Amino acid sequence: MIVHLLDVGQGASTLIELPCGAVLIDTGGEQDEEFHSTEALHAQLEEFFARRTDLKRTIDVMFITHPHIDHVRGIPDVLDHYTVKNLVDDGLPGEANVRDQVQYAHDFATSHSLGYRAIHRDAIDGKTGFTDAVVDPVKCADIKVLSGAVDADPGWGENNYGKRHFENANNHSVVIRVDFGKSSLLVTGDTEEVALHDLVEKYQNTKLLDVDVYQVGHHGSHNGTTSDLMHAMTPKVALIATGPEDRHHQWTAWAYGHPREPTVRMLEEGVSMTRPATEVQIGLKVKGFVAEKLDKAVYATGWDGPVDVEMRADGTITVRTHPKKTS
Repeated sequence: MIVHLLDVGQGASTLIELPCGAVLIDTGGEQDEEFHSTEALHAQLEEFFARRTDLKRTIDVMFITHPHIDHVRGIPDVLDHYTVKNLVDDGLPGEANVRDQVQYAHDFATSHSLGYRAIHRDAIDGKTGFTDAVVDPVKCADIKVLSGAVDADPGWGENNYGKRHFENANNHSVVIRVDFGKSSLLVTGDTEEVALHDLVEKYQNTKLLDVDVYQVGHHGSHNGTTSDLMHAMTPKVALIATGPEDRHHQWTAWAYGHPREPTVRMLEEGVSMTRPATEVQIGLKVKGFVAEKLDKAVYATGWDGPVDVEMRADGTITVRTHPKKTS
């Protein structure tokens, strides 16, 4: 299995390449004067299918973790240009700026007879997670979901701006686990601290959160990873889907300060593998970064370009990066 953390700028899209198929999680991404995530996503998918001609431009299942624009922008392009067999999301329509993309996905699933599943957290077994032929249509890996939309406010309270955590689509993210032999991956979407607490508690008596590779929640934000989650996962490698610091526009990594220093520190302490030492930009605050040396196996598209993680059935892991060429 090769996990391709695609470069869609400040957003997320992950392509999971399998011997028997392909899985896509989210569709980017950032759009501004310098970068267009849908064009970047399309180019990377074209390159992939040109190499894997045996897959006949087919995605076995597309997951949309939650309806925010940096995760759904490319939905129409993907559905229009590739054969998608199954669609999984949290069933929520999202706010006004994503309604077109989300509705397009739901209408397309109906008109083209795609398998469709809307994931609700409370319907998922706390010992096994949930899977079926829509969530896991491939035969050479095991895919399950561990969380999704929450039907009633669990008492999460409000954030510092007086908004209920329950009203934040991040906390309804579909959480996905993929196993390939002895190798495993966890994707938490943009799940934030209050919902992560519930996730860890739900699976505390299982090994379902214990994984080799962690796609870092909420683009490395200060609220997308917790120490309890890190202890439950014991990951070897961490992957951050985020944009570079040097694009100074609204809705960029620079504008958010991603990835944040406390989260990077937590990841450095928590992952067990190393990487070649490199200088990276870490967010101290919104629009405030510092350059630091990093030698633990924490990778980010904003630092490294697209990242490929080869995860073999025997549990061995190899990481390749594709940094941008500089003149």
